[in-house]
This record gives sequence, C-alpha cells and structure tokens, in this order.
Amino acid sequence: MAEERLTISNTTPLINLAEIGQVDLLEKLFGNVVIPPAVLDELLTKEGLFPRAAEAARSGRFEVLDPSDRLLVRGFSATVHPGEAECLTLAMEHPGSLLLLDDLAARSLADSGGLLFSGTLGCLIEAKSRGWIDTVAPLLNDLRQSARFWISRQLEAAVLKDAGEGEGG
Repeated sequence: MAEERLTISNTTPLINLAEIGQVDLLEKLFGNVVIPPAVLDELLTKEGLFPRAAEAARSGRFEVLDPSDRLLVRGFSATVHPGEAECLTLAMEHPGSLLLLDDLAARSLADSGGLLFSGTLGCLIEAKSRGWIDTVAPLLNDLRQSARFWISRQLEAAVLKDAGEGEGG
C-alpha cells in the first residue's frame, strides 16, 4: 500500500497564514499538516511577534514528526535554518511529500533534490482557485502588516495575475 502524501510545513507559511487569520486554509488544502520539532520550537519562541501562530502550534492542529536522519539534517543546516533542514529531511524520508517553504535557499535545495514545494503565496492562489477566498490582493496587504512578510512589487504583480486579479488575469 502506498504511503499517504505528507504535507510538511516550515515556520514561515504557518506564521503568515495564522497571522492573517487564514491558517484553516492549510487543512482545507492539504488535510493533515506535519511540522518537525524545530518548527514547533520556532513558532513558540516567536510568540511575542506572532501570537496567532504560536496559538495554532499549541492547539495540536499540526502533527509533530521528527526526522530520523540527523546526519542529513546537519548537512542541510549548513545552508538553511534548523526548521527548514528538518522539513527538507522529512521530505527526503517520505518521497512524494509536499513542502511548504517560503525561504529561497530552502526552495532551491528542495528544487535541486526534486522535492515538491509551494509556499504562502501558492496556498493563497490555490485557495482562490477553489473558491475558498474571494480575493488575494487584500491578503497580501495583511501579510505585510500582520506577518511582516516582504513581497516585491514584481512578485506581487505575478501572484495577482496568477490569481486572476492582475493585469492580464
């Protein structure tokens, strides 16, 4: 029997979606979302900045799964933060998993390893395409304000176009 595909999230997508009141989209989009211990630790450590994300982490809504290959975690840690290293390792240990990553270095490693990944913006575009949110544009503003998420004007334009809200969309 084939293993069910895991959705493994790093810290940033959880912070972003929780702080704008959209963390429920993760369950709608992916069902169960798994996080490694380093991500849980980071969410709780950043409670002062991101209280809604810490609350979501404490709620038990995310299954915590520890990667087995500590040597691989250490190898990834030479390039990315501990949470990202554990996420990447879990994805390697569970082929076909989907990673939720916003960090460019982590996405580059995922891409070079042939791993599937998306991020906060991809989740919002997909949620809109399924009719679960009406518009993406105000959520991008919320991300800037509440989650301290940086997005270039060029990327914002591309996201809005993909969501059918921008020029040519």
